[in-house]
Amino acid sequence: MTVQIEWEGADEFSRFLTTTSNLVERDVEAVLFQLGEAIMTAAKRDTPVDTGRLRSTGHVKSPKTRRGMVEVVMAFGTDYAIWVHEIRDHAHTVGKAKFLQDNVNAAARDLGLRVTVALKRRLKKRGR
Repeated sequence: MTVQIEWEGADEFSRFLTTTSNLVERDVEAVLFQLGEAIMTAAKRDTPVDTGRLRSTGHVKSPKTRRGMVEVVMAFGTDYAIWVHEIRDHAHTVGKAKFLQDNVNAAARDLGLRVTVALKRRLKKRGR
């Protein structure tokens, strides 16, 4: 017994799947970058200020996707950032210790929901 299936438009469908997969990956990167920026904004508000240098170095790196995993790195770029972040017994007149970690942890509570809502919004705009 031989079964033959003819599928018109198979090439077009294959291109659609590839394109859609790439678009979704870019959407995930964009959404996570935006959420990273929001977390960094909150972290900067909590960053202790003496000269303002530490706060000014807070940044979010462009997303990197490897093996289906999207990575967004947030950091402060001074040689003393780790000390200010980790020492809890110092009384800051502005800001507090754990300025980045606390904001990451707060955002993590509903991160899945926020990503889902943002992705749905992006897909809806695209009409998919």
